[in-house]
Amino acid sequence: MNIEEQVTYLMQGTDYGDEEVKNAMTSELRSRLHEAEQEKRPLKLYCGYDPTKADLHLGHTITMRKLAQFQELGHEVTFLIGDYTALVGDPSDKDVTRPILSPQKIKENARTYEEQAFRILDPKKTKIRYNSEWLSKLSFAELIKLASNFTIQQFLSREKFKLRWERGDAIFLHEALYAIMQGYDAYNLQADVQVGGTDQFFNIVTASRKVMTALGAKPNIGICMPILPGTDGVQKMSKSLGNDIPIQTKAQDMYGKLMSIPDQSMPLYFRLVTSMKPKEIEKMEAEHDDQKQL
Repeated sequence: MNIEEQVTYLMQGTDYGDEEVKNAMTSELRSRLHEAEQEKRPLKLYCGYDPTKADLHLGHTITMRKLAQFQELGHEVTFLIGDYTALVGDPSDKDVTRPILSPQKIKENARTYEEQAFRILDPKKTKIRYNSEWLSKLSFAELIKLASNFTIQQFLSREKFKLRWERGDAIFLHEALYAIMQGYDAYNLQADVQVGGTDQFFNIVTASRKVMTALGAKPNIGICMPILPGTDGVQKMSKSLGNDIPIQTKAQDMYGKLMSIPDQSMPLYFRLVTSMKPKEIEKMEAEHDDQKQL
């Protein structure tokens, strides 16, 4: 593929909730690909997965599939296991405080992550890293320096934090550190691209880019993917909500759970967790609509 074809392919299915931001990320990706071609190097990219639970589920495969697309084009992929960020717990998609896990529990949960990741990613082309490698060595003085790039207002403007603030619920200081930690991940990996869900928008597009710029690195490009609803067809797929489909489960169990998904959610599932092309899905939807009208 030439660069323009790569840009189209890699931006396919992305979701930023803002067309202006999407156009900016598209333009930066195009420029970075040209730059990498001139330097005769692949792009470096990653996505982080916190081992807060032992099982990865179908929702996680959306970002993995995007990583796999970059692999197809010869770019360098890192599957980052967030064993240190899991100590905090990502507050991005929660309107309640996450429980703090013990290091032992995190280690137990992470044990099979590599095996699960390789159901989607090419093991020969994937680097596995743990963010405790650098976050555990971060000094208090360094953390203060990183935190000086952010304001309290920026964190309170985030939807879930704002909701908790309005309800009078607690927002703990350690939760605000998560975005900074993720930015430090991007810096240490010297990432050209960071892949994540739309719930990670602030962490990727604001925090990571701020941290990298502050530390003198070129800011990463955010590739934000839509969130897959669970088997209820409404809420984000999550083991804690009981609406998940583990990728380690037996085929019969997976089939049964997929069959329980509401019809209205199926087009999104076809777009996010299958290899079908957009035109194929559009044709299938049109045929389905025609049958309903009969």
